[in-house]
Formats: sequence, C-alpha cells, structure tokens
Amino acid sequence: MKQFLYELAEQIKKDHPAWENLTVVFPNRRAVLYFRHHLSQLLEKPAFAPQLITIEELFARHSQVRVPDKLELVHRLYHIYGEVMKRTTTETFDQFYFWGEMLLRDFDEMDKYLVSAEQVFRDLSNQKEMDAAFEYLTEQQIEFLESFWGPFQANLTSNKKKFLDTWRHLPAVYREFRNSLSTENLAYDGMLQRTVAEGPLDQLVSGPVVFAGFNALTSAEEKLMTAYLTKGTGKVRWDVDSYYLNDTAQEAGVFFRQYQMHAVLGKTFPKDIPGNFSRPKNVSILGASQLVGQAKLMAQTVGELLAKGMIPEETLIVLPDEKMLLPVLHGLAVEVKTMNVTMGFPLASTPVFNLIEQLAELQVNQRESRFNQRHVLALLGHPYVLAADPVLASGRRKEIVENKKFTVPAEEMQIGPLLFGVIFQPISGQSIIGYLHDIMYALGGLPQLTALDKEYVLQFLKLINRLGEVWTVEEAAYNEFPPAKKEKEIWKSFLRLFRQLVRAQKIPFVGEPLSGLQVMGVLETRNLDFKNVFILSMNEGALPAGGHRSSYVPFTIRKAYQLPTTEHQDAMYAYLFYRILQRAENVYLFYNTETDVLGQGEKSRFLQQLLFESGWNIKHRVLQTAVQPTPLRAIEIPKDEFALQGLERLNEVTDSSKGISPSALNTYVQCSLRFYFRYIARIKELEEVDDDINARSFGLLLHHVMQKFYEGVVATNKNKIIEPSDLNHAETVIDKLINEYFIHLSGTKGEVVYEGQRLIVREVVMSFAEAILRHDKAYAPFTIEGLEKGGLTYYAKISHAPGQAVLSGTIDRLDLKDNVLRVIDYKTGGDKLEFSSIESLFDGEDKSRNKAVFQTFLYALLYRANHPVNGLQLIPGLLTRANLFEEELHFGFSMNKKPIGDMTPFVEQFESLLKRLLEELFNPEIPFRQTRNEKNCEYCPYRQICYRN
Repeated sequence: MKQFLYELAEQIKKDHPAWENLTVVFPNRRAVLYFRHHLSQLLEKPAFAPQLITIEELFARHSQVRVPDKLELVHRLYHIYGEVMKRTTTETFDQFYFWGEMLLRDFDEMDKYLVSAEQVFRDLSNQKEMDAAFEYLTEQQIEFLESFWGPFQANLTSNKKKFLDTWRHLPAVYREFRNSLSTENLAYDGMLQRTVAEGPLDQLVSGPVVFAGFNALTSAEEKLMTAYLTKGTGKVRWDVDSYYLNDTAQEAGVFFRQYQMHAVLGKTFPKDIPGNFSRPKNVSILGASQLVGQAKLMAQTVGELLAKGMIPEETLIVLPDEKMLLPVLHGLAVEVKTMNVTMGFPLASTPVFNLIEQLAELQVNQRESRFNQRHVLALLGHPYVLAADPVLASGRRKEIVENKKFTVPAEEMQIGPLLFGVIFQPISGQSIIGYLHDIMYALGGLPQLTALDKEYVLQFLKLINRLGEVWTVEEAAYNEFPPAKKEKEIWKSFLRLFRQLVRAQKIPFVGEPLSGLQVMGVLETRNLDFKNVFILSMNEGALPAGGHRSSYVPFTIRKAYQLPTTEHQDAMYAYLFYRILQRAENVYLFYNTETDVLGQGEKSRFLQQLLFESGWNIKHRVLQTAVQPTPLRAIEIPKDEFALQGLERLNEVTDSSKGISPSALNTYVQCSLRFYFRYIARIKELEEVDDDINARSFGLLLHHVMQKFYEGVVATNKNKIIEPSDLNHAETVIDKLINEYFIHLSGTKGEVVYEGQRLIVREVVMSFAEAILRHDKAYAPFTIEGLEKGGLTYYAKISHAPGQAVLSGTIDRLDLKDNVLRVIDYKTGGDKLEFSSIESLFDGEDKSRNKAVFQTFLYALLYRANHPVNGLQLIPGLLTRANLFEEELHFGFSMNKKPIGDMTPFVEQFESLLKRLLEELFNPEIPFRQTRNEKNCEYCPYRQICYRN
C-alpha cells in the first residue's frame, strides 16, 4: 500500500513539472524529511527540489520578527506583570514562572485562534466576581459558611479583593506585554501568527503552494491557508479516510467535517475519499502488566517478527507515554541492531540533575565553611564523584561514618582531584551560576564518563549559561534579606526555577532518521505511514491523553470562545490514532492490564471502538503472569568451623574484649540468626551519622550527661555521698554538658545553634535529665557505688568447647542507701517494667518478652559475681519513660504485678536458665535459626537479607 507522502510526491511530480517556484507546507519537519526521501525515489535525473517548509516557517516568511525562547518570554512577562500590578505582587521570578508560563500559553492560544483576549478576560473577571459573591447561596448556606469562616472574614475579604484584582488586570498585562515585544521586533508564536493572519495578506509567497496533511487547524492557520486558496495559488492535500470522515459518530473526523462545510476549504476535498482503513489487516491487541510487562512483550513480538523477515525500516513503535521510553529501549537492545528514536530523554532523569540537587543541599546547609555530613556522604556516593576517585570517595565515607563526624571542614574535602576541589568549595548565593559552570567543566574533563554522560553535561552547561543571563538580574530581589537568610532564599529560589526549566527539557537522541526501526511519540507520526505498527500504553490517560493543560481560562469560557478544550484534544488524538492505522498492514496494540486503586488507566476507548466497530478480525490475548511466590523457609546456619571460631573469638578475654556482652546475649535470645550476622559474620549494621543524633546516640547523650554530672558532684564533694543540696541548680550544669556534647559532635568552636531536630533533642534530654534529678533529690542522701562501671565478668562452666562461657558488661549506675543496692539502667525508649516469669525472659518466641528486664538482671548478676552482697537488697531496675514522669518514682520490676524488692530469691532460677542458654549457644549441633516471632524483625537491620517485613 502506498504511503500518503509517496502518493503526494507522485501527484506533485505529475501536476508540477517545474519545481523551482513550488512550495510544499507540512505540519512538522519529520514529514519534510520523509517527503524529500520519497521525492528522490521518483527522480530519474538530478533536479532542484521544491521549497519544503513547515507552517511555522511559512508564517515567519510573512514577518520579520524574532521569536525568543520561553525563558526570555516568561521573564519579560514577569516584569510587565509587576508594572501593571503596580508592584503589589511580592512574587519572585521563580515563584511566578509556573503561572507566567501558563499565562503565556493562554495568550498564545487566544492569538492563534484569533480570539479577543480583552473579551475573554472580561468574562473571566465577571465569572470570578460571581463565584466570589455568595449571592446565589441561601441564608442557611451563608450562615453555615460564616460559622466556618467567621474568625477569618476580614482576611478573606482582603484576599478576595486581591484575587479579583488580578483577573481585572489581565487585559492590561496582555496589552502591555504585546506592546513591549512589538517595540523590540519580538513576538511569541501566537502573536506572530495573529499579526500575519489579521494583517494585509497581499504579499503571499510567489508560485504555487501545497498544504499537505493538515488537521485541527488554528484559526490563524485556517485564515492563511484560505488566503492562498482564494488567490488561486494554493492547494490542499488532506490525509483523510472515509471510515471516520463519513461516520458522524467518529471523533477522528470532527475537524474534516467542519472543513467540508467551509466556503473555501470545502472545495478542496476530492470526490472520492480513500477508504484504506477498512481494508483487511492483521490486528492484535495484547494486554500485559505495567510498563515493563508491555515493553518485554513488545520486544519479544518484534524479535520474533524480525526473525521471520519483518523489515525494520517499515516498522514503527509509538509511545504515547514517555515513561515507556527506557523500558522499550532496554527491551529492544537485544532484538534490534538499528533504530531511530525521535523522542527526547528527560533532563530531569539524568545523574547530572541529581548531582545538582545534592550540591544545592550541600551549600544551603553549610555553616562556617563546614558541611553537614549527610550531604557530604550523599555526594561521595554519587556515581560521578566515585568516577573521579573511587578509592578516595570510599575512604572519606568510611572515615566520616567511623569517626561519627557531624560536620566536615570544606578544606578537608577539597583535597583530591579537580572535581573534589570544585564541588566542596563553600560558596555564597551570588556565585551559583559560576559554581555550577565550573562543576560542569570539571565533569566534562573526567575520562571515566561515557559519551552519553558527557552529552548530559553539555546540555546542562547550555541550560546553566542560558539561565545565567536571567538569574543575574533577579538576584537583586534578595538584597533586603538578612545575610544568613539571604543565602538560603537565593538557593531555594534558584532551585525552584532550575527544576521547572529542567523538567521541560529533553536530550534529543541522534540517529539516522530514515534507517532502522522507528520509535516515536504520537504527535511525531503525523503524515507518516508504516507497514508494521506497534502502539503501547493503549490506556485511558495515555491515548487519548488525559485532561487539559493548566490554564487561567476555564472550560466554559473556552467552549464559548471556541478555544481548544479536552474535546478538541480527544478529537485530535483520535485522528492521529486512526491515521496511523489506516495504511498499516500489521498492527499490534499493547495495553496495561493493571488499573490503579481509583480505577484509572482502563483500556483505551480506541481499543473498544476497534473491537466493536472496525469489522476487523482482531486477535486479543492477555499475557497472564502466574505469580506464585516461593514459600520462604526458615533460615538456618550450621555451626561450622567458621561459626565456632567466631564464638571462640567472642568469648575470649583480651585487652579489647572481655567476653560476651548482655546486649549480645539479648540479641541471641531474640534471634540467633541476627546474633550470627552481627557477632559471628560481623556484617555491620547500616550506620550513618545522623544530622544530629539518632535513637541510639540520643541514649548515649543522656548517659554521657548523667555520668559527667555525677562525676562532677563526686569530685567536688570529694566523696560519693549525694545530698539533696548537691542537686540544686542542676539544670544549669546539665545545659552546659549538653552544649559541650554538641560542640564536640559538630567539631565547631562557636556557640551551638539550636533549631529543628537539634532543639527537640536538647529539650527531650533536658526533660529526662531533670526528671532523673528530681527523683534523685527526693531519694537523697544516697551513695554512688559506680558510674558506667565496667570490668565485671561472669564465668559459667559449659560442657562444650571451650569449657566455659565468659560474660562481661558495663552498668550505667550503682547506688546504695539503707542496705538497698540499686542496679540502674537508663532507657530513653518505651521499655516496660513488668514481665510474666523468669522463663519468659529466655523465650525469644514470647511476644511479650521483656528484653530490658533480661539485660538488667544480667547486669545485677555480673555485680554479684564480682562483689559480695551479703545483707544487701539487690534491686535491678530502669529509669525510663514508664516511671520517670510520675509524681512518685516506682523503681524496680514487677513479675505478675508483684514488685521485686530483692533479686536474690530469683538468682538460682535465672542462673540455671542462663547456663542452659549458654550450653545451647556453644552446642555445635544447634544451628543459628531465624526467629519465628516476626515482631523481633520490625527494626532488625538484616531483615532485607531474610526477606522479612
């Protein structure tokens, strides 16, 4: 079957023997490219080609104005808007950009459709006033709204007036914007088209002009086309099919039926409309799950057909959803040797954009030439920074994490390759453009980067240079801010603008446009025909595209003034869809079988229309992916030689190790597999330095503060007895200790700034410390027997090698009063003080097991093993959220709601169960097993290894 452009080339060769003065006008450049190719196929000898141009280029030939890029136009509109509104707006350019872009789009459409902007905005203003007026509400409705809005009525009225004032000024903004552009011989597309269409059309392009393959004309295009036809030099070649033209129910033919009724355009339709669509075709509709499922099924189908002789140059893949691009390219990479991709790759999806976002975070949060470790760690993990020097980047990460550096000096990070020196230089907001410029050059010089990565860098360099022309003007808006706030605001403003620009940019793929399999978006297929057509994402919201672009002009006013609406968009996409199919012979339509939770993304109506109306014999199949998850078996690791050596190492008493800690043994009871990962295999738990402190270091801060406080009291008193008077004014000392801790943590010498999380942490630790000291003051006098007391060991004989198990640990605090020795463990979490039985403490599968009781009992046992406790009541207990904030402190634990006033009666049973536990730990026949109690897995750092939760 002949393609439309080939037929057009044949017709032009027949009708126009001399091409020198002939002009052929197309909707887009791709049609020009293919037409030129077909024309060359028909030539028997070299000849001058006719003028082949787009409709935009034809308008440009009727005008001498320049069309600036969108950034320049929106920037100019921003300043006009401010002047018209008499500077009542406080919006910065980055805040205005979204609205300015939308307003520019509305101006553009109104001009292209030759609509009076004054009237549109007048009606729009009137509608907004009516919407704001509440006159249509009943008294009951008004009363209800007043009860809801009452306290804010004055502000609401003020805001409402300001809101309405904006709409009233839009006609003036439109006029002044156009006037300012005209004085400099500039215009946006719609303004240029309107100027040409409404101006004198007596200077038309000389010679015959053929308009080819148009549909959904703007009013300006229609008027220009009509002028050429009226003059007698113009012709129109419609790319239309009788299937959807003659059926008034088919939205694909809406615009053509309108043109048939036109006084001039109606005469250009041939008597016999082609009926290519109804010819027999091989059509398959294929359903698959999600984007990847469609891409894989399509690639598999293409591969099979290529193996059977399908010609790539006769094959088109259409992607209505640009998110399909990467899955499709990955799928086709194996099957297809040559392809041409006309769609661009989004700049926002590149590693360069991610790097710039991380750089902004780094610079915004730097203080006194020191960077927040979290942002440094993120950058050291970026692929480009790793490419510059992987060994140095990994080493720096390790050093920051292991040394728990909260902030990192800039000069320390600048040592290394050029990229490190550029990235980690502290800059001010005024240096953003230069800073990013230097980084792009440093990246471009990295030999490790691929050609594609360097293309990303080049595109960003162009964008940064272009943005720099505008940004230097807008920085002055921040001069009134205080210096500290100014830096943040400049960066935030720059990022807002930069993100908006990047999201609108795409990197074009470079390929041979006429060779290989073609991958296109829907709009790029205009006028083109292929024997084999594959269309993906045949779902509502993708084809046809969902909704309408953001606009100031609502649907009702658009409809009244015949501006494009969703109906217009649907009709346009319907035509493009049916047009792609009308000359195809083999058609494969793919859709996503999965809808979202709201039922969106159902099978496209176009598919339903084909199934019920086309008369084709359509094959319809759905790829059923039988998902049967393999049941996970409990993980067991035998105690082989490696495991036994690990246990022996853990059990050794050396200068650096004193045996098994209570926390390690607690881990074993909870889950022996987690014990294996951490203490035998020594797989490090994910550890990063938090902005201030995480849950664990929060507890460390409280321990540090309480230890230093009582050490200071003991040193001052020169004895260990604590009197109530020693705790007067303790808050000042605690505050100083917290401040010193943060200074040490951050590495700074100046005053600590308390804000955000750091302020919360300070207040919470202060509240815990004050609560402890309040109860201590009520309990005093008492004697401090130990603070962070270590060096305590417990030996237990076992029947397995090495013959004895060694436990050791450090007790937070020991104090003595009236023969009561308290073994105190500080806890900042929500640990409870009750447990059901001694046996439950050793049962990791018991969901109510109290691990804090188990650990504190072990501390008490350690003390008994190293110190005589004759005649003393030994009471282990917690100072925690559960008892600290009560009026009267209830210290100690309760078993079955009975307080434990002395641990001694429970020692024998506890020791017996402890020895049984240690026998199990060292028994080579008992493997390390995954816990069956999934509650233990909730916060386990190894749960991803086990596929739990």
